[in-house]
Amino acid sequence: MKEFAVFWGCTIPARFPFIEKSTRVVLKDLGAHVHELEGHTCCPEGTLVKANDEDAFYTAAARNLAIVERAGLDVVTPCNGCYSTFKEASSHLRTHWRERDAINERLAAEGLHYKGDLKIAHFAEWLIDEMGTGLIASKAMKPFWGMRLAVHYGCHLLRPQPAVRWDDPLHPTKVEQLVAALGARVIDYPTKMQCCGGALDRVGERDSSLAFARRKLTDLMREEVDALIVVCPSCFQQFDLNQAALQRAKEDVHVPVLYLSELIALAYGHSPEDIGLDMHRVSVDSFLEKWDARTADKARLASFFDVSLLGKCYSCQACKDDCPVCKVDPGFQPTEIIGELVRGHLDEVISDGQLWKCLECYTCHEMCHSDIGMADTFRKLKEIAMDAGSGPESVSAAYKQFLETGALGKPKESARKKLGLEPLPASGGDAVARLLTAIDDEGDE
Repeated sequence: MKEFAVFWGCTIPARFPFIEKSTRVVLKDLGAHVHELEGHTCCPEGTLVKANDEDAFYTAAARNLAIVERAGLDVVTPCNGCYSTFKEASSHLRTHWRERDAINERLAAEGLHYKGDLKIAHFAEWLIDEMGTGLIASKAMKPFWGMRLAVHYGCHLLRPQPAVRWDDPLHPTKVEQLVAALGARVIDYPTKMQCCGGALDRVGERDSSLAFARRKLTDLMREEVDALIVVCPSCFQQFDLNQAALQRAKEDVHVPVLYLSELIALAYGHSPEDIGLDMHRVSVDSFLEKWDARTADKARLASFFDVSLLGKCYSCQACKDDCPVCKVDPGFQPTEIIGELVRGHLDEVISDGQLWKCLECYTCHEMCHSDIGMADTFRKLKEIAMDAGSGPESVSAAYKQFLETGALGKPKESARKKLGLEPLPASGGDAVARLLTAIDDEGDE
């Protein structure tokens, strides 16, 4: 589905035009043919309209959908609330045909008729189910490698069932899979499925609304996330505008918030200025600065490692409890060392010295279902450490002896003679030294 009507709703055009801008940019980049139809009103919002008059709620929703049907199109909306309203109205009027007939009698005065045959999709749903995660990720010019991103789905992208049937209503994964495909590490957190609480503001419960925001933001800071990704303008309002209110009250909270289309637009090479990121109330500068730093870190690591395998290894961690060293020395956590590399802390890993505890026993390699293992990574880290002069003195001394003698130990002839063993042939240490000197000379040329 590349041709459809877009329903912006009220909140995005009125309060967050930068979300509209980034969404338009991404739709264009993906080749969508978007129609904007005259006559649309508020979807309408459930808390404020349905609580007053359920019939008014379904009539207004059916009218908006009938305008799309008259154009012979399906509809995509980037707003969770609009999506939930339309899906709920579609489901309700499909089974309550008498109400549908009564609504159509009213709509006839405008030359409209609601049949309920059109497809209703959220922007995230269109991206993932219609375009495909692989296609979306393939167009990324600057992935988010090494970035720690969290996702907030929002209630109305997933519920109520059975009207909404896009992802698991309690354990969703689809948006996170897309964010991960763009190169980020997706961070789970305790309040992921907690409602944003923004609707409490609409009914005069300001303090409770702020408490919802504070709880989630505190969780996210504890998990050291670089940004929160949302797919709903009301959720964006709660975590950006209300976070700014908490900051003005001198509360120690700072979590950059990005709508999904803003994240994709950045990955596609659009500048922060072009999509209006400076219009956020909570600065996203820390996210952008770290993203630039992680990109540089990735380039540096790529000269030593396959960075895609590093990321895959750290995301898996299936073997984290199988390392024999961990069983006797809990302070050695090889998967966390991989994580430090992913976060760009190569110099810290080298100087810390924990990497030398890897026995290179290859247990991790044999147990790795992806045939990666960590032993080869640790072997390379040891080489980097030695080049940087950060290796143990015992390793340097042993290598010096090898260069001089071609062996790491001298046989004890008296013990050999006692056992009736003949003297060993002459060592080839001089030949090894000449070979290794030649290698050094080749490297200098």
